[in-house]
Amino acid sequence: MRFSRPMICMIILSGLACMGGGGCTPVQPPANTNATPAATATANNTSAAPTPPPGTLGPAIPHDANFSDNPQTLAAIQHDFDVFSWQSFVALNWPAMPDGSADPGKIIGADGDGAVVWDGYKEPYEVFLPDGSTPTPWGQQQLPAQCRNLGPPGDKVLQMTQKVSDDVLDASGQPFGTGPLVDQQNGRYVRYEIRINRDTYDYIVQNTLYNKEGQQAFTQLIQFPKGTNPSSQAPDAPVGSIVIKAAWKVIDPAQGDIPGRFHKVQAYVYTRASDNPPTPPSCELKTVGLVGFHIAHKTASAPQWVWSTFEQVDNVQVGHDAPPGTKANFFDAVSTYPVNTPPPRPWNPNAVLPPDKRSQVKRVIPIDDATKALNAQWQAWLGGVNKDSVWQYYELVSTQWPTQPNASPTGPKPAGDPAPPFLANATLETYIQGNTPNVSSSCIMCHNNATTTNSKFSDFTYLLERAHKKGGGK
Repeated sequence: MRFSRPMICMIILSGLACMGGGGCTPVQPPANTNATPAATATANNTSAAPTPPPGTLGPAIPHDANFSDNPQTLAAIQHDFDVFSWQSFVALNWPAMPDGSADPGKIIGADGDGAVVWDGYKEPYEVFLPDGSTPTPWGQQQLPAQCRNLGPPGDKVLQMTQKVSDDVLDASGQPFGTGPLVDQQNGRYVRYEIRINRDTYDYIVQNTLYNKEGQQAFTQLIQFPKGTNPSSQAPDAPVGSIVIKAAWKVIDPAQGDIPGRFHKVQAYVYTRASDNPPTPPSCELKTVGLVGFHIAHKTASAPQWVWSTFEQVDNVQVGHDAPPGTKANFFDAVSTYPVNTPPPRPWNPNAVLPPDKRSQVKRVIPIDDATKALNAQWQAWLGGVNKDSVWQYYELVSTQWPTQPNASPTGPKPAGDPAPPFLANATLETYIQGNTPNVSSSCIMCHNNATTTNSKFSDFTYLLERAHKKGGGK
């Protein structure tokens, strides 16, 4: 059920200190006490495959969280949003048909790797074109010239060596120019991509928000479509705007990678020309494995969006059911390189860094016990579909949501007092982990600063800052 504003206010008073403009330090929400006993089992360590409730592993992307009838404590609501995150993860990574829709005849994990639903979403470079013209139609993709005729066709193009493009925030690494991430196994730069779903794409195109002139002419408050709460959802209701951010590492078994623990694709790893350091454009066809996965979803209960973040279980330490010799993706106990420190400049995406210059990553805020228990439950369900399923080797870090969802974008506390107050993915916000207000990673608080190219509220997305003028130029 939908939780009420009075209930949310009571939750805030009992569970959170103020956040944002007043300078108060937020309090981490209590651990979720709502976990079911079955969730305490370790994935794949039971003699019989666990059976999830009917419909749990399904291809339908949830439009909003489904709130239980339990007392609406902060922990209970957190649990419901975390379940929403897992349902979204499963549906977005469901096997896709050629048109990009979920294949109802398949189930996640049953057939190994292959095209998944969000692969068909649009990338921002296809929407915000250099000349400000109408975006590439939905369902079409354009390859950079250097990636054509490389042999077997790749599944996607990875153009970014950072989560945030050089076109946004003047970033040259991860958020706010903090630096790229380098794989411990082979010294290669991690590659990133951002994708938007059809609801997000259509809103941008229909309102001509893909160029500066269109944004200048748009005088309404920007409000992307939101998913509807299940209790009042019409059959044709939109799923709501979704933005995916993903991190990928090159998979090389000769360097110690275990391919069966990653969702893998064949990707065109494309490097744009750069002056510092001098780098010509280039493209390689590589097998890459998914290591980080953000889902931002605008819903009726969370107009500041729901922010879900997942990682591959071996990112900062070796995860469950690892065969002997498995190594962490981004941490080496014998390395002397400083922890959570960007690699030394110059940053050249085509370089292979030596072991003593590779990223050493530790998680600053641990995954809490309730989330670990929920992860074990979903991992066991995925492993029950197929004992070799790669999807059982992913884990939810946490879900951030607004405790004051009715806060006005132009009023006090527009971010809606997020819970938990801080959220960081070790592969996507590596160098800004922590719990320092206005410094450490907080998805909602960061995106609350996002604007259009004419400095207007952009509804918690930096995407619109990528727009160019008609005919070209910034």
